[in-house]
Amino acid sequence: MIILIIGGSKSGKSHLAQRITKALAGDGSPVCGPMIYWATMEPTDGEDRARIEKHIADRAGWGFETVERGRDIARLPIPCSREASVLFDSVTALVTNELFGGIGAGTEPDAEDAKRRSLEGLIRLSESVRHFVCVADDVFRDGFSFDGMTETWRRALAEVVRGFAEHADTVLEASCGLAKVRKGVMTPLYEEEK
Repeated sequence: MIILIIGGSKSGKSHLAQRITKALAGDGSPVCGPMIYWATMEPTDGEDRARIEKHIADRAGWGFETVERGRDIARLPIPCSREASVLFDSVTALVTNELFGGIGAGTEPDAEDAKRRSLEGLIRLSESVRHFVCVADDVFRDGFSFDGMTETWRRALAEVVRGFAEHADTVLEASCGLAKVRKGVMTPLYEEEK
């Protein structure tokens, strides 16, 4: 099953993705395959490191193995088994890394190449594992105008999310930790927290 969860900052999308991934993976036994948390953020400052630490604390004790790879997933070997259930967090960081990673100051990013690499990588990875649940920030639907570089990033993210939504079995929109189905069918994949 391939699930895309979109939502704003602090919408509960990552926690929802953890619950869904755990439910899809079953009990995490070798028969069910491992649960992989695929972390994509490449920290650049203390705020990024604090977000990473919060995500690590949030998934402590859940049974996830962690893979840290924030770019080049379209071409590098996939470091997990075919039976894995993967939580990919996040499409937003992947697009950011592909767009801006490795470019120098004053250099224009190649948005078309970054979009292609991001979408190809997501599709390749999602088709290489048993279950794939990924999250993306919804930062492309507000009415504000931003500088040219920010608009390039927002458009790239929007196009990758739209392309991957077409590929996904289910698309959910998270708000306050709840999910609204935007594509597909949402069956009771997880137990509600008590």
